[in-house]
Amino acid sequence: MKKSIMRATLPHPSSQPLLTLLDTIKKAGFDGIQMGIQEPVGELTLRSRDADIDKLRDTMRNAGLEPHSIYLGTRFFHADASDRKRALEDGKRVIDIAAGLGAKTWLIHPGQLSTEVPYDACWQYTLEGLNFLKERAEQTHLRIGLENVWNKFLLSPLEFLRLIEEVHSPQVGIWFDIGNVVAFGYPEQWLRILGPKHLVGLHIKDFKRGPADIFGTYDGFVPLFHGSVNWPIVMRQIAGLGFDDYLVTEVSLGHQPLPDALNEVSRQLDVLFGLAKK
Repeated sequence: MKKSIMRATLPHPSSQPLLTLLDTIKKAGFDGIQMGIQEPVGELTLRSRDADIDKLRDTMRNAGLEPHSIYLGTRFFHADASDRKRALEDGKRVIDIAAGLGAKTWLIHPGQLSTEVPYDACWQYTLEGLNFLKERAEQTHLRIGLENVWNKFLLSPLEFLRLIEEVHSPQVGIWFDIGNVVAFGYPEQWLRILGPKHLVGLHIKDFKRGPADIFGTYDGFVPLFHGSVNWPIVMRQIAGLGFDDYLVTEVSLGHQPLPDALNEVSRQLDVLFGLAKK
């Protein structure tokens, strides 16, 4: 397994461009960065020129950091058909950006369930979206991972599994966020049920359940090892699946100096690596 950090947890591009951080990130022991489509300002947007994408890829690799995956760029849950069509066209552009960047996986947040877009419609829109994008993903060898997020949708591993199997593509699976499950489930159970075939990538973060060990709010996302995730069991489960890719941290770096924060997270990943070997 290798160390990675999500771009969104680093200082915003408007305050500190990524290229000024690469040396610090590498010195902390990271091997890669999960890049994001950050609108309207960021290293990557839907309007990024191919030449700029190539330059970013080469600069990161020369610094010893792999832009191994990419997140966001499109969402499926729109009541208006023209908005859904535009989202899919955006998705095609994201696949092209990922190919130019050399990313192997693309994390999709499908959107937010609402009174305007009900559950069964979200299911249909997700199937339509993934079926539309899978052929292009197969052509570029990009894996698409639908993330389990707090959007009132796909609340069980069995349901997630059913949707992925209906799409029926080796390039479409789940990007599993460990901390996002804890408020209403157990990540080790999700990992076992989904299995290695469908696991595209991992977000590493912790969550502490509230009163009676069942409730939770966004305040429940806490530093690693301060929450309710049973990390020894989870890491053994991950190792048992044969997962040997990036562990991508999505944790707050707090208010300490950035080098200190990155070193702390890197040491925490070392602990997780050790747990995976036990």
